[in-house]
Formats: sequence, structure tokens, C-alpha cells
Amino acid sequence: MIDVKPHNRDKNYRIDSDSLFLKALGISNDAGDVKPNMYGKYRQVCRFVELFIERIERTQAVKQKRVKVLDIGSGKGYLTFAMYDQLTQAGLNPKIDGVDTRSEMVDLCNEAAQTSGFENLAFHNMKAADFVQGYYDAIVALHACDTATDDALFYGIRSKSKLIVCAPCCQHEVLVDLQKSETSNRKFISHGLFLQKQADLITDNSRVMLLRAQGYQVDVIDFVSTEHTQKNTLIAAIKKSKPSPKHFHEYEAYKKTFGFNGIKLESLMREAGLIRSE
Repeated sequence: MIDVKPHNRDKNYRIDSDSLFLKALGISNDAGDVKPNMYGKYRQVCRFVELFIERIERTQAVKQKRVKVLDIGSGKGYLTFAMYDQLTQAGLNPKIDGVDTRSEMVDLCNEAAQTSGFENLAFHNMKAADFVQGYYDAIVALHACDTATDDALFYGIRSKSKLIVCAPCCQHEVLVDLQKSETSNRKFISHGLFLQKQADLITDNSRVMLLRAQGYQVDVIDFVSTEHTQKNTLIAAIKKSKPSPKHFHEYEAYKKTFGFNGIKLESLMREAGLIRSE
């Protein structure tokens, strides 16, 4: 079990509000108090890192001297910094890379990492597909838009990462198929908003099925309050066993039942020869 040293935390939140990285990122002021307009973000960061640490504890990564993490679509880096902070406190000597296509975000985060003294935290201005750095113990992608979530899941599956954590966002791929579908399930849904919600659920459930087919144990969690964001579903997958054709057969039946052709994650897995249907 990871033993993170106690701090004088605001209302028992996991991360000390006086942490240097929170000041560098503008969440806390110079006095170490969380800024009123950043309190929702602070709670979200604390909740995420709690879930992340709980799950990294269940993997063999905690027995290593170094834990490697890749954050795809790292943005302003709030969660990336929090993971580094908590893994460091646990004595795990993390190496974390954040990848984002917005150069201004990357520059801001690299400057904040230097200010915080986080030597093994680096941010890179490029697409995740172009960032090839080998194996990572954990892959994280929060609010990666549409099929970018599938790219992140595939990266983790292909490299057999011990932990994959994603929060999907803006899903449209399955919706196109459902709009054309003539299955019995489709005829009862006439409102476009309901069809979009169904497409979101089908997409995420498909991702869960495909992760299970690759030997991952999957949890689906609401990780923040909907007052902060409507996109609050977290998919957390821990590598537990060898691939299982059974779960892929279930996924194939699922596609036929709801009348969609598949998702990008399936296509990526097929191209890489990871689909086992025998």
C-alpha cells in the first residue's frame, strides 16, 4: 500500500493547498490558499488523483523504483502535476510526460514544472501519435475529444500498460451509424438529444468491452460533480489477464443489436493484429 505522508490539507483534501505546483499553476495564491474561482478545479484535481493512486496501488507498478506515466492531451497540466506530486510523495520516483498540440500550454507547463522543481516532468508540443517513447506503466487521457480517446486507449492496450485512465468527450462516431440504423432499438428513439446520449453510452460501453477483451478489469466512475462538467465519466482499466475472445464475441453481438459498424478503437486493434475472435 502506498504511504503518502500527511500534510496540513484544506478540509482533508489529499493535496496540500500550499503546494508549490498549485501556486505555479495559479490554483493557490502566494499565501497557499486556494483561489475562490479555482476551488472547483482544486476539488476535481484532488478527486482524480485519489482515484488514480487507488488504482496504481492495485498494479505491480508500486513495486518499481520508477513509474512512467503518459498524459495525452495534458492541457494546463493540473492533473499531470498532481500525479507527479503524489507519486513523488509515495517514493516512486515518477517519470511523467504530457503531450498537447497547443504550444502555449506546453510552454506554460514546462515553466511551471521547472518552478516546482519537478525534474522528471516534461511537456511536449505534438500529437500523441507522433510521440513515441516506448512503454508507460499508466496512460491518462482526460476529455480527449471524439476518437482521440480511442487513440489513447489503443496506445495503452498496444503497449500493455498496467493502468489506463480516460474521461471521454464529444463523441460523434457511433451517432452517424445510429441515425441510419433500422434495428428495433432505433425506432423508439425519435429525439436527436436522446439519440446522441445513446450514442455516447454505446461508444463508452464498446470501449469497456474491447478493454475487457484485452484482459483489463474496468471500472466506470462519475469522478466529479456535474456542476463542474457534464463530461464526468471516468473509464479506469487495470491489466489483469491475457486477452479473452469471449468479450470480443459479446462486442460483435452488441454491434448487431444496436446497428452500428464499430468504433475507431476496434479498427486500430484490427490493424495492429490485436483482435482475437477464434
